[in-house]
Amino acid sequence: MPKFREWTEKEIGLDFNLKTPPQENIPVDDPKVNKEFIAEIQDAVDEVNMEKICRLMHSHGHTMQEIYALRHGKLDRVVDCVVFINSHEQAENLVKAAVKHNVVLIPYGGGTNVTQALLCNKDEQRMIVSVDLQRMNHVKWVDKKNMIACVEAGIMGRDMEKELTRFGVVCGHEPVKLIFPRSKV
Repeated sequence: MPKFREWTEKEIGLDFNLKTPPQENIPVDDPKVNKEFIAEIQDAVDEVNMEKICRLMHSHGHTMQEIYALRHGKLDRVVDCVVFINSHEQAENLVKAAVKHNVVLIPYGGGTNVTQALLCNKDEQRMIVSVDLQRMNHVKWVDKKNMIACVEAGIMGRDMEKELTRFGVVCGHEPVKLIFPRSKV
């Protein structure tokens, strides 16, 4: 489509030189805090963060709607707290506390979601907590015979490939320099 830009400028009147600056400060509402929940999880998880920028960054993915809201408006609702966990046991403790105190949990991997799964319900009155899984980023084991692996929920592509090479296998989704010798055919 080599003449597409020219056509849109002429026929539709688009001005490709028009630039709108992003907003300087993205508005974020104050968090809804369930103090009993926070007190219970404080020593049971890796980290509890209630800073505005951390909450904001864990409240959206990469859809056009979300990016537009960040650039020109505001998200209808952001998480009230971000909890970082690093083990299965911490996940269990967090879920038990959330059930006990009626708190909403939203799992957060890498934040690149394009299905609006990270958007908070604007009408939700309960405390919403983003559970950051990125510190759970290891391959636990590999079964080469059955071609399966146990992988923690927060691992990202490149890290998974690097971890898998320790077992002499790769997933193949990310380019990676192989550190084990290739078999000769």
